[in-house]
Amino acid sequence: MNLIPATAVIPTLGRPDRLKRTVAGLLAQDTVPAEIIVVDATIPPMTPAGLPVPPAGVRLVCHPAVQRGAAAQRNQGVAAATQSFILFADDDIDLDPGCLAALWQAMQADAGLGACGVVITNQHYHPPGAAMRRIYALLGCPATGSLAGRCVGPALNFLPAPANGGLPSADWINLCCTLARRAALPSPPLLDFFHGYSLMEDAALTLEIAKTWRVAAQPAARLYHDVQPASYKDRAFARERMETVNRWFVMRCIMGRNSLLWDARLLAFQFFMLAISLRTAAGWRRLPAALAGKLCGLATVVLRGPRWRGYTHAPSA
Repeated sequence: MNLIPATAVIPTLGRPDRLKRTVAGLLAQDTVPAEIIVVDATIPPMTPAGLPVPPAGVRLVCHPAVQRGAAAQRNQGVAAATQSFILFADDDIDLDPGCLAALWQAMQADAGLGACGVVITNQHYHPPGAAMRRIYALLGCPATGSLAGRCVGPALNFLPAPANGGLPSADWINLCCTLARRAALPSPPLLDFFHGYSLMEDAALTLEIAKTWRVAAQPAARLYHDVQPASYKDRAFARERMETVNRWFVMRCIMGRNSLLWDARLLAFQFFMLAISLRTAAGWRRLPAALAGKLCGLATVVLRGPRWRGYTHAPSA
């Protein structure tokens, strides 16, 4: 077993069995972080006694969440970390053998690499067809070239492709399993704009890192994202409102796309995605709540947007 100077930060809420599997999977890797910090918003929170026993040299601690929410819990874990690298990890991942070793080797091989993520085997990039590509172009996205790993247009973020070989740069990476240099992280890593489920918080952070460091997805590092059902994911109104507001925030405040043209493109994208959802019966059932959520999100942006433009990251250490 190879111990690396990294702290794994795992936010969790109300799924102890899935958390145990994730921690066990981390400890079963041939490359293991020297520290694992679980930040639990469950009441009562998990304790180390309820998790797999770590091997000698690995520190496993559990902290009750001071504030519930993925971004806030990640920030709390980073603040408590003692190592020079941070492994952001979700509580519902099954790592392929050698996943963490591949991440660590990539970081060691490139001193300019600020953050390195994985390829999610059950959630990856699918190239859009010709018609969809033309629509993306109208929304301000590149008309040619791969969109894998890109965040383009009105903050449309595409997952990396599961290709073999190389370590292509990305605009952003998902935080479900990402190894980052602590020196590359702003302070705090995630802005307190993000609450609850914190949609787009991973794009906001890694886009910020990518302004001064390289960001990449390691094709050799793979995992299965065992997405768990949760009530907050099924609330169409709240989810659509958050998606609208948070994507606008990333577009305007992180990417600097703050013209009315970009606002119009984002508006067009939101209603285009609603129209796409109507291809299914479930989409029709969700339509009233989803439409109301998007309209509420747009109203929120109009009313609160000016004050959010002051949100900025502190410089990296």
